[in-house]
Amino acid sequence: MPQVPVNEFPWEGDFPTTPNWSENFLLAGQDPKSGVGFWLHCGRWRHDLTMWRETVVMRLPDGTVAAQRAIGNARADKAGPGGPHYAIRVVEPGRKLTYSYNGGIRRVPAQSMREALVPDGPRTPMTYELTFESDADVWDLHKVGGLQDFLPAGHIEQIGRVTGTVRVGNDVYRIDTVANRDHSLGPRDNADLLNHQWHQGYFENGISFLLFDAMTRSDGKVVFSEAVVNEGDKLYEAKLEMGWRCDDAARDREPISFKLHYEKGTLEIETVEYQTNSYLSLTSPNDQYVGVYPSEGGKTLVLTEQSVRLRLNGSVDGYGCFERTINGIVAPEA
Repeated sequence: MPQVPVNEFPWEGDFPTTPNWSENFLLAGQDPKSGVGFWLHCGRWRHDLTMWRETVVMRLPDGTVAAQRAIGNARADKAGPGGPHYAIRVVEPGRKLTYSYNGGIRRVPAQSMREALVPDGPRTPMTYELTFESDADVWDLHKVGGLQDFLPAGHIEQIGRVTGTVRVGNDVYRIDTVANRDHSLGPRDNADLLNHQWHQGYFENGISFLLFDAMTRSDGKVVFSEAVVNEGDKLYEAKLEMGWRCDDAARDREPISFKLHYEKGTLEIETVEYQTNSYLSLTSPNDQYVGVYPSEGGKTLVLTEQSVRLRLNGSVDGYGCFERTINGIVAPEA
């Protein structure tokens, strides 16, 4: 049974008075069989912490994205967070969670998200019922939480199997894949974020990885660079050797490679193909939008979510998701 270092359930009682305190739940992954990538976020809205901001992104195999941002608490419960349409339930801490959605979304070309915020307009019905199950070790990132302001002090991640069904309009997708979920607690301000890489990958030989690497704007230096390797359900700390960090959103489909060094050896990982893409943006202190938020005086900091095909040590095929912030202005928001 994995050890869970923080309470899996939503915060109860009075909220901390720490400025910019937040709580966030996320399920991120892709299913290479159906061609669907997903980034399903639910975080407390900083203007009213009793409400949840759902930011839901489904990358579909035809190159469109089903995207939605909404705020409320109609589906919130002690067993898990919920916004107007999206609900997460902790069924068994450290082992099983469910993710469900029922509402109308915008279905837009992925490229349009890089050019502007996704506007309101005609809606398409979407539902999903997904179950996350895992016996894997939990990755605890508390040790780097105090080194910067944009990753909350309490942060856990876990790899597991996701199964279920996604319906977007008349299209039905069966999901059966390995993906990553997280839960974080603590203050968050994106103002000093220059760029970050949050990657996950799964290979045919049973090896998988998670990594989180970030640079701060104030000094242009790597503030933390963390990684783990999973062999089955066992987790090993790893040292990340990261090369190029994307500095222009127009180059976000260029191949990247990196190495992970751990006690059993070195993994050399490279992208083989970018399959589906989506674009979001962050504001300061702590909000997020589907599409790129307008800012004055230059390009906005872009948050990319991409499904990729991977190769390990030149011969083992795999898949995963790449999340990156790409250098730009972090727009302030009142």
